[in-house]
Parts: sequence; C-alpha cells; structure tokens
Amino acid sequence: MEYNILLVDDEETIHELLPIFLARNTEHTFSVHSALNGKEGVEMYGKLASDGHKPDLVLMDIRMPVMDGVEATRRIIENDAKANIYLFTAYAETEIEREALKAGAKGTINKGADWHGTVEEIVNTREGTI
Repeated sequence: MEYNILLVDDEETIHELLPIFLARNTEHTFSVHSALNGKEGVEMYGKLASDGHKPDLVLMDIRMPVMDGVEATRRIIENDAKANIYLFTAYAETEIEREALKAGAKGTINKGADWHGTVEEIVNTREGTI
C-alpha cells in the first residue's frame, strides 16, 4: 500500500528522520511532503489536494511558529471535513492537545525516541487499527 503523508513540524530533524524510518517498512511505500509551520501546512494541504494528491494522513505538530497546529488543523478541517489529521507531538494529554482535538484532529501519535514504534503507529492509523 502507498501512503501520501504531510508532515507539519518546525523541527527539521523530524523531517529528515521520519522518511528514513518509514522507508524501513517493507510492506508500504510512503511519500512524505514537508511543511515547517502551520501556515505552510495549510497551504501545502490545499496544493496537494488540488493536484490530486490529497494526503492520506497529516502529522501535525502542535507548537510551531507562524501558525500553531490547533489553528492549522482548524483551517484544514474547514476546507476538508474529512481530512485525516493526527497530532504528532510530545505534548500529549495537555490543554493544547485537547484544543487541537476539538478543532478536528482525530487522535495523537506521540513523538518519541522509539522511531520503530512511531512508524508502527502511523501504519496502524492508516490501516484503521488505532
């Protein structure tokens, strides 16, 4: 199965590491598109969708400059109520996470040191087992 992922995160290292670990999954292929803040993420989502490459999954950081993940989630959902946005954060079980979930995010994938577990969560999210 091939998955189109939009990663919205202000940490450049995350943008470097995620594709490397996703590529280690031999059952699936991943195309990862990157945005470094919420504003770029909203714009990228719209561009990908209009080009016929709507993301299967958006991994949205919460705390970012320019526009945070709560507002970016809200804006994407306003334009596409079926957008599959999951928070990608170390700020689980916080007020800002609850705000993002109210804005339309479907759940949270914790950013952590266990990249193999992160990839497994991403795959499980897309296969509907989370």
